[in-house]
Amino acid sequence: MVSKYARRSGGLIACVIMPVNKHNGLLLITAASGKQATGLLPHLKDWRRLRLQVNSKASRDRLQKQWPDAEVVIADLASQADCDRILEGVTACYLVTPGFHEHETEMGYHVIDAARVQGSDFKHLVFSSVLHSCVRKMINHDAKRYIEEYLVESGVPFTILQPTTLMENLPIAKLVGEAEPTHTMLWNPSTVFSFVTARDAGEAAANIFAEREKHLYASYELVSTPTPHSYNEAISIVSEELGKEVSIKQLPIEEGAKMFATMLSHGDIKEAAFANTQGPARMFMYYNDKGLIGNPNVLEMLLGRKPMDYREWVKASIEEAKGEGQEKTSI
Repeated sequence: MVSKYARRSGGLIACVIMPVNKHNGLLLITAASGKQATGLLPHLKDWRRLRLQVNSKASRDRLQKQWPDAEVVIADLASQADCDRILEGVTACYLVTPGFHEHETEMGYHVIDAARVQGSDFKHLVFSSVLHSCVRKMINHDAKRYIEEYLVESGVPFTILQPTTLMENLPIAKLVGEAEPTHTMLWNPSTVFSFVTARDAGEAAANIFAEREKHLYASYELVSTPTPHSYNEAISIVSEELGKEVSIKQLPIEEGAKMFATMLSHGDIKEAAFANTQGPARMFMYYNDKGLIGNPNVLEMLLGRKPMDYREWVKASIEEAKGEGQEKTSI
């Protein structure tokens, strides 16, 4: 039992840090149907009590089937009442906020406020932010920067994760299934990025939850790749591992922003209006000239091993995609 200190608006308060109780502690994961949670959940088998937040009945039904022992709940993080409800009795929370949502910042605030209401029973909030949240030119980065600031000043015991661009944003399964695969790029494919796989990020987050005390009040940049790659280079690696050429089709920014906004709104064309395309358009303009570059040393420390490089991830993803294809064929 160790005494630590958290900062509230009125100063410092002492809080008692107890050993992590995976059997009785309740862990909440927001955006549980997304890529980040998909990378985290397989590493939480020792947690007997999981609460998974989703936005739709379809996501709830899918996750309940996949994780039958978990409690899957539909909740709107834009509602303070919903956040209070899903945080009730929770001891730890993995907070992922939806990028480019008009109320993303407020959603983060709502979850943090709901955690504060739980008082000393709440032990740890791990916020998945973004690499270089200080880059204010991108709306999705700026929204998370405000959440980071609010969390740091909240008094809630926290750890901030700052993952770079996910490797999983490249649809390997789609490319595997196409005779003449094409990847659509929404910005300059020559721009260089550091990448992280959700597999590494999820394992690191699970370690942080398990080793809570040593990670309190830390901020960690999450990067897997030791060498930055452009998407031209990434697609070349995919082509080599697939044994067939993958071509790249680059869309104009305006067309790409509308396509991206339509995807975020699950095909609702009305929601892909001017206001909802500005955030993606600004990101694509930024990525036309500048990427996100980071260092894998911190992630290696969190994992206790070397993170996956891009080719390792491509090989593993192709094998998985082919295996899933065979399962569907045999059904």
